[in-house]
Amino acid sequence: MKTPLVRIPLFILVFIAVLVLPWYFSAMILIGLTIYYPLYLEVIFFSFLFDILYSSIYRFPYTALSTAVVFLVVVMFVRTRIRF
Repeated sequence: MKTPLVRIPLFILVFIAVLVLPWYFSAMILIGLTIYYPLYLEVIFFSFLFDILYSSIYRFPYTALSTAVVFLVVVMFVRTRIRF
């Protein structure tokens, strides 16, 4: 299930979800996909899209991007420590 034939349509579906759904539903979808797929780097693109769509000019403009990178690194670290 982790082949590119599944990830490409999934990318399109998540892209539509980010554009149509509220940010908190899209964020929950991305968190779940980051945990399920090893090295889900698409989350970096989507978090940048979050920052473009929802960020405010009065705070740090790359909040979602920095949070996604930290979460991705934590998930990668935890995956290496857990035995399946």
